[in-house]
Amino acid sequence: MLYFCFLIQTFFCFYENDFYYAPTVNQFLKNQKKLANDLFDGYDATIAPIYSQFDLSKPVDYDPMGPKRFNYSIFLYFLKIVEVIEPEEKVSVILEIAETWYDARLAWDPTLYNDIRILNDMIDFRDQDFRMVGVDYRGHINSTVSLKMSLNCPLDVTKFPFDSQTCVIQFSLPLFAFKFTQLFNQIYHGILDENVWKGMGNSEWDLVNLTNRVDILSYGDGFGDFQLATFEIKIRRNPMYYLYMIVLPSFIINTLSIIGVFMRKSDRMSKLNVGLTNIMTMTFILGVMADKIPKTGSIPLLGIHIVVNLFITVAAIGITVLIGKFKKSVSKKSMMSQKMMRTLEDWLDIICMVVLEGAIFANFFVIIGFWIWS
Repeated sequence: MLYFCFLIQTFFCFYENDFYYAPTVNQFLKNQKKLANDLFDGYDATIAPIYSQFDLSKPVDYDPMGPKRFNYSIFLYFLKIVEVIEPEEKVSVILEIAETWYDARLAWDPTLYNDIRILNDMIDFRDQDFRMVGVDYRGHINSTVSLKMSLNCPLDVTKFPFDSQTCVIQFSLPLFAFKFTQLFNQIYHGILDENVWKGMGNSEWDLVNLTNRVDILSYGDGFGDFQLATFEIKIRRNPMYYLYMIVLPSFIINTLSIIGVFMRKSDRMSKLNVGLTNIMTMTFILGVMADKIPKTGSIPLLGIHIVVNLFITVAAIGITVLIGKFKKSVSKKSMMSQKMMRTLEDWLDIICMVVLEGAIFANFFVIIGFWIWS
């Protein structure tokens, strides 16, 4: 019993803070409650704090002494690439952003509330989603939000699998033209670091650049123009999976197939079986690759590599068939002619094998060169 009481006493001593009972804190909480009641008494969140009585026939900010456009700022301080779905040209990312805007209805005189300059509140903006909102005495509102977004990002797969892609994330105020509003965007300097970018990609894609700007979406009528707060991300594919699972096996299979097709003591049917098996393997690899890329008009680099290997195998089979027909035509001639033709046939096999193997090695080193210099 004594031990239990000691534990209870220790527990409360650990969490209790006498400072919370100070009159200053109590007075602060009362003033904060009074401030919140005064600010939000009659406040209608459905009415936008945007001044719209501008003369739209005049240039933007035509009156330097008049009201300014509504300012809305977006501050990006975290980004994470979740997945890239190439056939759908869709990129999914997670964002942590802070928003800042001005609402004159939420400004107050700090001297009336014991010099309280910042008010924090929990406001329910969406179902099952609560956001922390901070308001200062000048009417500036700060809020943070986490988003998972799916971007429509057109992909250029010409250099696949050594490709880099550029995608844009854009925010706008679609109900208000840019003559009423002004957008700003910024990136937290702490994430503008290549070492930090390493943790923002995923197993297949690396983030290599992150920039921001404000674009104008114009319809040419002078009234319906909108500003777009744009964050541009550049991602680069990690090609190691495709090198180990497609390029290297393809190289080994083709090298051995050419040797098998031109082996001197193999019969013609065995040689054809080796070549046809290799053709089926290359066709299967093409099918696997086709499922990973969008159906665009450009042919990816890896596809060209596989097709070249396929043509080399087809050429090997065609040469084997021609040599077989040549051998049949020689079998009807004299013994001396047959001996000379057999020697010629052996040399043809060797020369064709060396030439085609050289083509396979050249094709392999070309794609490795793209990997090294990409």
